[in-house]
Amino acid sequence: MTRIVLGLVVVLLLAACTSDGGSDLDGSGDGPDARTVKAEMDAEAEAVLPDLVGRLGGQFNGMQATFLERGGFGIWDYTASGSLVKPSGTMTESLAAVEGVLEEHGYAVETDDAQRRVTGTKGNVTVIAQASLLTAEKKGSGLNVRIGVSGIQDGDDFAESAPAEDYLAFVQ
Repeated sequence: MTRIVLGLVVVLLLAACTSDGGSDLDGSGDGPDARTVKAEMDAEAEAVLPDLVGRLGGQFNGMQATFLERGGFGIWDYTASGSLVKPSGTMTESLAAVEGVLEEHGYAVETDDAQRRVTGTKGNVTVIAQASLLTAEKKGSGLNVRIGVSGIQDGDDFAESAPAEDYLAFVQ
């Protein structure tokens, strides 16, 4: 009985070690490296942000994309967060506009009305726009915007030294 249990434990451990555990970003067994992810996300931000701000109006504030390591384990996220102050429509209109822009750019879009959030996913890149105040419906209510790629496992050298990318330059 002990041999059977030990054998089962060994098989389970081997399966866990060889499994990608869902962290593979492109399905090939090797996720993209940090340099590739940065180039992809920067290109998406350069394409989407001007259309987003153009459609919504308002002022876009503070968005720099940087690599962040998760607890020193060699897994990186590349993210940028900013805010859109005083968009021209109500919150419902603004979120609908975000949804439209993301769909035009080929994103798969999900809306969460309870959280007043729109999430778009395209390849490795995720864009999230959420009401800065969940109770605000009035015209000009702000939006928080986040663009990111999570779970990059190949990129310690590049990610540690890559300078921040200023995404505000894309909308000015």
